[in-house]
Amino acid sequence: MRSPKTRTVYAILASLVGLVGTLVWPAAAEASIISATGTAELVQGGDYAEWYKYTYDLTWDLARGLSHWDLILKPGCTQPDHQIVFETALGGPYDGLSTGDGWSPGQPVVFTVEGMFKPQGDPSINFTAPLVKWEPDETYGEPGKTGAGQFWFYANILPEMGTFDNVVAAKFGTDKVFGDLTGAYPSCQTIPEPATLVLLGLGGAGIVLTRRRR
Repeated sequence: MRSPKTRTVYAILASLVGLVGTLVWPAAAEASIISATGTAELVQGGDYAEWYKYTYDLTWDLARGLSHWDLILKPGCTQPDHQIVFETALGGPYDGLSTGDGWSPGQPVVFTVEGMFKPQGDPSINFTAPLVKWEPDETYGEPGKTGAGQFWFYANILPEMGTFDNVVAAKFGTDKVFGDLTGAYPSCQTIPEPATLVLLGLGGAGIVLTRRRR
């Protein structure tokens, strides 16, 4: 019987295979592009209970091999009470999976990457806003010119939904390109503590009682 972690890895690989299987790659890209879709799942138990797991499915088609990619955050995410945590920081194996150099549709997705929070930005793209950066495991080399991947982190930050322009960035060679994100994006508002929720509930109940007395 497979362990829960093994089943999780198989599920990630299956979802990535489904993702890359639906993509149509142009024979010759006119411009380098990158785009992402995001989800935020409330964690029910374990080390990150009541936090959100942010997951991003990314696709890219670049003039050179992808060096790394960034998720650009709002300035408020640098506040001390905002926490962004990666599995590798706690001894986990990786923070994402992607295709590798020379990959083509139908081949396995086994390339592992490491995530990190960069409050001062990314000097390699001359960007100073806070961001999350995912870098490949150097064992495998670069992820390649064209590919897809899934990447994640945990945070005590509430998500907002929508389409967000130019909040993902790809570094390839000496060049960079920005793209859009559709779906979940960190709002940079923290999850209220349980005690705060109780107080908010009591306050709401007090308002209701006051209205009834009038």
